[in-house]
Amino acid sequence: MSVPPASAASAVQLRFVTANVDFGAPETTPAKWRNLIAPNADIVFLQEAKNLRLADFVDTSTWIIRHGTVANEADSEDRLGSAVLIRRSVVTDLTDWDLVKGVDASPCPDGGIMTRWIAKLKVKLTNGRWVRIASLHMPPPRCQTGVGSPYDRMSGSVVDFVQRTDMFTVLGADWNKTVDDDPNEIGRRSGLEPNGPDSGDRIDGFLYSPQLTNCCMTQLGQVSDGHQAVQLKLTVSAP
Repeated sequence: MSVPPASAASAVQLRFVTANVDFGAPETTPAKWRNLIAPNADIVFLQEAKNLRLADFVDTSTWIIRHGTVANEADSEDRLGSAVLIRRSVVTDLTDWDLVKGVDASPCPDGGIMTRWIAKLKVKLTNGRWVRIASLHMPPPRCQTGVGSPYDRMSGSVVDFVQRTDMFTVLGADWNKTVDDDPNEIGRRSGLEPNGPDSGDRIDGFLYSPQLTNCCMTQLGQVSDGHQAVQLKLTVSAP
């Protein structure tokens, strides 16, 4: 159990991990989950997970899986792009799982994209605090040119999503831009703090509410071509 039982007045520290598995092969991704991601995480954000049936290799007695809208087999590929997994021992309740549209499919130069979604839910931690969490995958460089580009439109969708509530929020994503540069000023516009790694492509990381205390960020290791699993430890106060 990674997080000890909390009294109503105590803060809890959680290990958030985000990872773009890049349509990871079913024969290799389970090992990366077991050896790299799961032991270092309490809440996991996955991107490019549409070809994975997570319940085939994730221990559902330990983890809650939210992937797609109903069942994996029933969803279109675009709705299976991002997933959220929660260690059962760190929450007492969860609600409001849904996919919020980030941007419509687009015929970008050099290859289009499918519709992109913000995969979101709310979790109640062991100290009684509700936190909103979401996994998302921003459009690639070929879809980032100019005002009104798919990247620009999805940036606006993320800002709108964050501004719907004052609840503490953590977003884990492949931002497809350097996270610490605050892509398209999403952090400034939404009131969230950007934090990504200091080396590598630096595009995988987090935006989170500034009321959360950031202990440290760690690159756990490569999970796919050009992508590291990135861990962020955040302390969440009691309500």
